[in-house]
Amino acid sequence: MDGVLSALIAIVGTLLGSTVTHAFQRNASAHDRVFAAQQQLRSDRMTVYSDFAGALTEFRRGQQDRWHRRNEDPDSSVSFEARTEAYRLRGIALHALFRVQLISSTQRLIDAAQDAYDLTSAMPKAADRAELSARGAQAREALEQFIKLAASDVQ
Repeated sequence: MDGVLSALIAIVGTLLGSTVTHAFQRNASAHDRVFAAQQQLRSDRMTVYSDFAGALTEFRRGQQDRWHRRNEDPDSSVSFEARTEAYRLRGIALHALFRVQLISSTQRLIDAAQDAYDLTSAMPKAADRAELSARGAQAREALEQFIKLAASDVQ
């Protein structure tokens, strides 16, 4: 009888140990999946935010070029090409803004991106070189604010 009881205790202990091990492995696996998903989201955000910053920087440069070419000779082919290039860059920046809106974790970050985009879009409306410079500086500062907020979102 002692032998049967010992064997039964051994079987129950083995089954219990196996069940506990399975539970720990399942929890560890779930934790690993969550960690991997968080890392992927962080990586995706880093890519999207940096792509937006690059696109907006190019858009700002294009807007400045557009303004200068228009003021040199508004009817020239160079002015037309600068305007066309600014429109192309605006499309790229707008696409990057949409990606920010899709992946951002906070409305504040989306608002900062929208503000930077809007300020950059308004640059060609400057009346003179000083106003263009001021608008460009405002757009750059808004982009820097976005980058600060984005940095905290990818931590």
